[in-house]
Amino acid sequence: MPLTRGDDVASHFTAASTRAILAAACADLRIESADAVLLRHGENAVYRLAHDPLVARIARHPDVPRREVEVARWLTRAALPAVRLAEEAVQLRVIDGRVVTWWALVVESRQKPTFTDLAVMLRRLHDLPEPTTFALPQFDPMPRVLGRLEAAGDAVAEPDRRFITGRHSELRRTYEAMSFDLDPGPIHGDAHLGNLMRREDGTVVLIDLEAFAWGPREWHASVFAAAYSAFEWMDSAEYRRCVDAYGWDPLTWSGFPAMRAIRELNMVTWLLQRAGESPEVDEEIARRLADLRNDDLPRRWRQL
Repeated sequence: MPLTRGDDVASHFTAASTRAILAAACADLRIESADAVLLRHGENAVYRLAHDPLVARIARHPDVPRREVEVARWLTRAALPAVRLAEEAVQLRVIDGRVVTWWALVVESRQKPTFTDLAVMLRRLHDLPEPTTFALPQFDPMPRVLGRLEAAGDAVAEPDRRFITGRHSELRRTYEAMSFDLDPGPIHGDAHLGNLMRREDGTVVLIDLEAFAWGPREWHASVFAAAYSAFEWMDSAEYRRCVDAYGWDPLTWSGFPAMRAIRELNMVTWLLQRAGESPEVDEEIARRLADLRNDDLPRRWRQL
């Protein structure tokens, strides 16, 4: 299953282009961008400044940062531990078509969050009422699958492209016919361990707020069930702690296999954005595409 790469795949959102945007955003605030550290480069480019306790997020998709800012302010009012905006900075600054937001630096503990921490956080989120100052959008379980596939261009062989498109249509029909056990409510939309941080004082905080929506709470509860049953990223004792913390077992729900399949498709197309970045990434993409064609578990996917 060879991977090729078009000359211009993702050339519009690269480390070089986002670093130039960072420099311009820092110049606006009269702060120094030199030596900033690139923390992530996926849906957003996330930079930690070297000389100020600030983090800049540069959005790949310009339509989502405003929602992220609204959600951050709502969670602050609700006292849910989450990343906080740097309110002294100018938010939603548009530079070269990209939107920049500024966040207070979270100084991390050496002790990383656990899946149990994730279940506790999601239970707290589960218990929040609907925000009253803005409307959350209706949840879409696969908002960027086809867009990522198109953006990947020649990085995806034609048989894989047809397979992903067909899988997307199949899972969309399944989701629309699904029955849910829990009442809908505010959900993170992209909850996983990588979207938690533990502060030096031990407090676990939620980050990456852009995918917040109104939708089925089964979606975020299924993340720890998938981590256990599909990927074996935790043992049965920790899974039981997750279920106890959240108060509901996703593996008892008939819709869980479809939710797991949707998550897997999202995980594959997220990684497609990095096609050609390294042999390691391309090898992992090929592994995931092959695994989508069968139901054998566990998945031996690496967390890149």
